[in-house]
Amino acid sequence: MIHSAFQEAMPMFTKFLPVLAVLAAFSAAGAQDKKLGTVNVGYSAISGSFAPLWVGFDQGLFAKHGLDVKMAYIQGNRVMMSALTAGEIQLYQGGAEGMIRLVSGGGDGVFVATQYNFVGHYVLMTDPSVGRLEDLRGKRIALDPTSPTYGYMLKVLEKVGLKKDDVSFVQFGSAGQPERAMAVIRKQAAATILTAPNTYAAEKQGLKKFSIIRDLGIRQLITVTAAPKRFLREKRDAVDAFLRGYVEALALVKNQRELTTRVIGKYTRQHDPDVLAKFYDDLVPDLPRMPYIDEASLRATLDAMQQQGPPLPKVEMKSLYDNSLLKAIDTESGPEKRR
Repeated sequence: MIHSAFQEAMPMFTKFLPVLAVLAAFSAAGAQDKKLGTVNVGYSAISGSFAPLWVGFDQGLFAKHGLDVKMAYIQGNRVMMSALTAGEIQLYQGGAEGMIRLVSGGGDGVFVATQYNFVGHYVLMTDPSVGRLEDLRGKRIALDPTSPTYGYMLKVLEKVGLKKDDVSFVQFGSAGQPERAMAVIRKQAAATILTAPNTYAAEKQGLKKFSIIRDLGIRQLITVTAAPKRFLREKRDAVDAFLRGYVEALALVKNQRELTTRVIGKYTRQHDPDVLAKFYDDLVPDLPRMPYIDEASLRATLDAMQQQGPPLPKVEMKSLYDNSLLKAIDTESGPEKRR
């Protein structure tokens, strides 16, 4: 039922017409049994990296804490920030860059969690004819120049002695991972950057995998959870409930392999058991117990954005994040559960 609604609503997601109509299709199971506060959550990619969010939703962990979560896939930073600013969604999970630009321009927003503080699960995939990364000189790269992955690619090029002018960046379609992968498979581009399980599916179709992005150890906020500061002030209990469900979902993902792969398969429409199993094995070691925002990673994200451009107006870094709810949850969990 969820997949049917998702497929029908996909064109509306990309056009943002309207988000609320889509959200109605994703009300959490069991929420009808009792009166719950409602929070609309946007997520930015059909990628297994969102497994904790999907598992929390699928298993009713947000409803357990009194929250009726409704989800929508919203592609593109600008569309996501428009939805957040308009009040169509109250929380989102996705890239940090859109929120940083929003706040630096006087908008309202704050990070309350991040799933990763380093770039570990992005993989460079190339045409099989690319023997060395230096061979990308003069080739087309299937990436949106406004996306975070563009910054990762610049670091890759720098590492192998190339400059951004040595390649051409081309956006295919709406810049979704399946579209980027297909551009390389069809030889319309020589390389792109993907996340699992898209990476494994691309490998099965003959693309070549390079681990250089992980090897570079890039510090950055990845898959953040963010909300307007006003919403955090006025509905702090709702954000707290969401984070409680999310923390429980992280633990469930780490301990329930079969359940997690089934949920990932449902939301990504990827049903190859080998692909899902491989993704699970790569996902779990990097998942945090508590998704704290690391200030050094936030600073590195800001620095990368300044380097990539356009320049950011001055923004107070400490005003961009709030770990207080996670710290309270962590304290309640007791020392025996911490590690």
